[in-house]
Amino acid sequence: MYMNNIFAFWTGDNPIPEVRLRSLQSMRTNSDCNIILVNNTNLHNYLDLNAIHPAYKYLNLAHKADYLRCYFMHHYGGGYCDIKQIDESWIPSFELLTSERNLLAVGYREVNRWGVANLYNSSVILGEPKSRRMQSKVMYRFYQINYKKLIGNGAFIFKPQTKLTEEWWSTLNYRLDTLLHDLKNNPAKYPKERPGEKYEGVISKYPAPWSYILGDILQPLSFKYRSVISRSLPPPKFTDYQ
Repeated sequence: MYMNNIFAFWTGDNPIPEVRLRSLQSMRTNSDCNIILVNNTNLHNYLDLNAIHPAYKYLNLAHKADYLRCYFMHHYGGGYCDIKQIDESWIPSFELLTSERNLLAVGYREVNRWGVANLYNSSVILGEPKSRRMQSKVMYRFYQINYKKLIGNGAFIFKPQTKLTEEWWSTLNYRLDTLLHDLKNNPAKYPKERPGEKYEGVISKYPAPWSYILGDILQPLSFKYRSVISRSLPPPKFTDYQ
């Protein structure tokens, strides 16, 4: 396990904006941990690029980061944080995860019900059968009601190679398998492209719903494994980061 290491990802080839650089500095200064920024120039140091899922190169930049955070949490463990301001030390959270043998992860409690991944919206975009859409709608409402039992998607610490990360990793890869054909035909052209939205006058046919390969997987898992997940991690700052 990468003890006291927090991974962050920048998946574009464009320079990191100044506001994000300030966030990185706050992460280094206030977390008391080792911040590892993974980008396109050093990614090969952490994984075999030939082993990356073939769908990866067709994803938008946000979804590439979604893929990488799962890869790193499953294979390496340690921390992950969006490039956002951190104001408190993460050392107590790392120590908690290390000292509690049965604990699998530490995250921050989901902030409110509106932060819950919208399973129903993803189901509609994917064109799933009505019965499946209704099931997704019910589950979305259920998780909204129980949002305090979930962890947010923007920062967390995981032990590697656990039943939790294995389920996360296998579900992610299955979903990318099912999307691969459509992704090849409609690869992302914009950093945060979303299906059905208009870009330069053209409706996007990018097939991956916004939360489909991260929140739609991780938040239900965080409920399922809630008894072995601590929700005590100090959350990052959710404003003034872009």
